[in-house]
Amino acid sequence: MKGVHGKILLVDLSHHQYQVEELPEEVYRRYLGGYGLGAYYLYKHIPPGSDPLGPDNILGFCPGLLTGTGAGFSGRFAVVGKSPLTGKGLRSNGKYSNGGWGNANAGGIFGPAIKRAGFDAIFFKGQSEKPVYLLITQEGISLEDASFLWGKDTVETEEELMVKHGQRACVASIGPAGENLSLISGIVNDKGRIAARSGLGAVMGSKKLKAICLTANKKIEYADRPKLQELNKYYFARMKYFKSSPLIKAIGTKLDYVAPLMRVSKMGLAAPGSIIPRLMGTMYGNVALGTNMSTIISAQNGDSPVKNYRGVGYVDYPMKKAMKLRAKRLNEFGKKQYGCFSCPLKCGYLLKYDKLPYKDKETHRPEYETTCSFGALILNDDMDLLLQVNEYLNRVGMDSISAGTTVAYVLEGVEDGFFKQEDFICTDYPQGFLPVWGDPTYVLPLLKLMVTRDGIGAKLADGTYHASQHFPGTEAFAIHANGSEMGMHDLRLTKSWGMSFVADPTPGRHTTSNYDLGQLGPPDFYPPLKPKMEKTTDSYRQGEISAWPVKLHQVMESLGLCMFSYFFSDYRMQEMLAAVTGWEMTAEEIFQIGGRIQTTRQMFNAREGAIQHEMTQRAQGSPPQQKGPIAGNAIDIEEMIQGYYAGMGFQPDGVPSAEILQTYGLDAMIPDLAISTGAPTPIVNDYLIQPAQ
Repeated sequence: MKGVHGKILLVDLSHHQYQVEELPEEVYRRYLGGYGLGAYYLYKHIPPGSDPLGPDNILGFCPGLLTGTGAGFSGRFAVVGKSPLTGKGLRSNGKYSNGGWGNANAGGIFGPAIKRAGFDAIFFKGQSEKPVYLLITQEGISLEDASFLWGKDTVETEEELMVKHGQRACVASIGPAGENLSLISGIVNDKGRIAARSGLGAVMGSKKLKAICLTANKKIEYADRPKLQELNKYYFARMKYFKSSPLIKAIGTKLDYVAPLMRVSKMGLAAPGSIIPRLMGTMYGNVALGTNMSTIISAQNGDSPVKNYRGVGYVDYPMKKAMKLRAKRLNEFGKKQYGCFSCPLKCGYLLKYDKLPYKDKETHRPEYETTCSFGALILNDDMDLLLQVNEYLNRVGMDSISAGTTVAYVLEGVEDGFFKQEDFICTDYPQGFLPVWGDPTYVLPLLKLMVTRDGIGAKLADGTYHASQHFPGTEAFAIHANGSEMGMHDLRLTKSWGMSFVADPTPGRHTTSNYDLGQLGPPDFYPPLKPKMEKTTDSYRQGEISAWPVKLHQVMESLGLCMFSYFFSDYRMQEMLAAVTGWEMTAEEIFQIGGRIQTTRQMFNAREGAIQHEMTQRAQGSPPQQKGPIAGNAIDIEEMIQGYYAGMGFQPDGVPSAEILQTYGLDAMIPDLAISTGAPTPIVNDYLIQPAQ
């Protein structure tokens, strides 16, 4: 085989053993790499009904098929496993599911390091009795004692392992949040790149696996290396042109000031699909603005949820406040621009921030999701808090989206009288403290309670849905989709995000695909998609059409590509695949692969009884806001979901049909349809049924 090792590593933590498994080429042609390969392996090897935090769950680290090849934007890897966070809601048949499909994604240099270690993926099963870390060197593979690392944060862990095994060591680890089994904990590499979602840090913690440390350097043979180099050279040259465009620079540096105009005109996200993401490369001084280039616009036009989805941007978080966290202000702390492996955009930035309580005053620039979840969502405009929270969460290994949403839940609970000062008693505050909207004073102490599970933190450490089960009456403002907090893009502005948040096998993810995303960059990224993306206002039809960009998205994820590759024109994906592997694929085969991957993920949830349609009513506009850019928007996404299910070949309850399983060559899954019982609880928008008086 070309382009892959043809080998995966399976580590049995219960018995401190490992084995190398060889996979046939057919598996790669059908599933590629990344979470496609992960879906194939986990569906086959995780017993139905397994406890996500038990020994039968399998945790996988899966770089994309193109990861490590030098192809533009191809530096990413997926972490996969059965999620302990999702699938816990009460279904219509009265049964609780025991977790659904989980995946998280990260960039940096760790994904290529897995390939250099000699494997296309690394999977862990079982549970160790004591903390361990996996070490792969040029000389061999071993499980090492990690007792000296347990309790340390991810930066300390990475630095100690680099001292022990060399400065070229690549490390992924959990911090105290994962060790304490927080269901909103993630896995961190490069001192701040985090595979944050689905609670997979808790899965790693349950296995007593502190870290993975890789130093090996093994090569892969490509089918046509000169062609691969030619394609890479062409792509990087084109990216250089985009980044140096005077028009893009002129728009990008003035973008913040047009936010009120976009709000008044209700433009939403209707700017040309290629413009907004390309602005990430806009240079302010010598540094790109990154994902925060749209923070101000999103806070004002309804894209950013404000005050736990109850507020209105220009009223509760006006320009004067929002501008305090603008991208240009963040860049004033700049130290060094960087990008993930083989990234032509380089939207990352290291900051030097002297107020950090650590010896090293360096921190990663917060991304948009963090800036929103600890900005507009909680009405914070304090830059010091944002930077301190960002570094703290990276070090302890906790998802900033879920953490910020949980903080917003607490702030509203305080405002409504559910939580009192005595509820927040801890060692540092023996009299307790009271966090309130817009006050940065007690946000970090609250997060520390969650990470350590101290006092009330034990009930908040698992996110909003699980917290609301401890505090009856708070369900109405515990914002989640199927148990997972949602990405910082308000579905009341962009309806199809609601479909994604609920209907994708990994709920709450903004890094997935749908009708609206499919109308923007993907048709240019992959031209065969373009004729399938008709424009319509019919919700059911939009759902049907969504099946096409969803299929493409599975391929993009499984190749290890960053989503921002969507917005820089034709990727010449089929040529790239041919140069790497020698496979001559058609557009039909590309969509077939994407459909197979998504159907496998969906069947995982069907088998676990984890297909659900649960979302907090407020997030859907029930009741609707009375003012602002999303005023009156009460969203019913069930019709779009049903259209999407039909487009994917799924039944109305979301379970794939026997016919579609046969179409994708998944006949072996057909017997599992017998245990995929119970229709999902439909989302009911109270406002649409009975208008508020």
